[in-house]
Amino acid sequence: MTIRGYTAGDCSAVIALWNICLPSDMLDAKNFYKRVICDVNFDPGLLLLAEEDGKISGFIYGTKRKVSDEMAGLQPEQAWIVTMGVHPKKRRKGIGTALLKEVEKLLCALGTKEIDLGAYPDNYFFPGVDQAAYSDGLAFFKSCGYIEKSTCVSMDMSLRGYEPTQRHLDKKKNLEKEGYSFGPFCLQDSLPIFTLLRTHFPHWVKNVRDSILAGRAERTVVVAKNSKGEVVGFAMRAMDGTDERFGPFGVDPSLQGTGVGGILFQELVSGMVAQRIFYTYFLWTSGRNLDIYGAWGMKIYRNYSMMGRSF
Repeated sequence: MTIRGYTAGDCSAVIALWNICLPSDMLDAKNFYKRVICDVNFDPGLLLLAEEDGKISGFIYGTKRKVSDEMAGLQPEQAWIVTMGVHPKKRRKGIGTALLKEVEKLLCALGTKEIDLGAYPDNYFFPGVDQAAYSDGLAFFKSCGYIEKSTCVSMDMSLRGYEPTQRHLDKKKNLEKEGYSFGPFCLQDSLPIFTLLRTHFPHWVKNVRDSILAGRAERTVVVAKNSKGEVVGFAMRAMDGTDERFGPFGVDPSLQGTGVGGILFQELVSGMVAQRIFYTYFLWTSGRNLDIYGAWGMKIYRNYSMMGRSF
């Protein structure tokens, strides 16, 4: 067995193996190029392939920032293993261990002190290790020294037959009497929404900016404004161009508990139904948000262990 970096001719073989190893997260060529090859931090030397007799039997995709994030900076000591897989017929033969040790060595040579699994902020496929779908992977990483830092979930919701609740309709009327307004994003909202984001949700600035620059924000973002015209909350979807994907979402902390968030959610999903989108999901939430989204009708469909290791 040899371990080598990715080359341009490996695309088809990598995608085929990816879909065998990760059946809950299957990938096509379009998304592979969009989310891996075109990622600003992609290094083909960190997408390692295990090759036997001219065939790829395993892969591991590591990454580290080469381009500074406007909020997080370069994070010089942080790296990620976005995903990995070994063909089911080739497992328990040391291939996964060899791939993991090699990518760890390469990342540490670049100054890495901490590696997290899955949760690469710029282009993640899943936020951690799926506890049910990839239980063998969970055990593998634990055996290699990775520890569970926290847990999180993915949630979804069918929108067929969806109608706003009377409670939220009444709450919306009451807040409108107090001077609040709710509606689709327009370009004049750009500065106010960035003011809200930079103050309270700096990690979501890029998502909203990308949506505006892609020309989709007017149909995928809704905002809440106070009587002064300040944006005090927002909800969006299609952050990666996938119509059904919900999030990010946020309300000025001083207004949490007032019902503004629930109204934004209702406004967004009502707009989705009007555009004949009858399903919505998001990949990552935890803590008290589970109860909030649960009260709005969303249900958990995946559970993850968020894992990492220090060096």
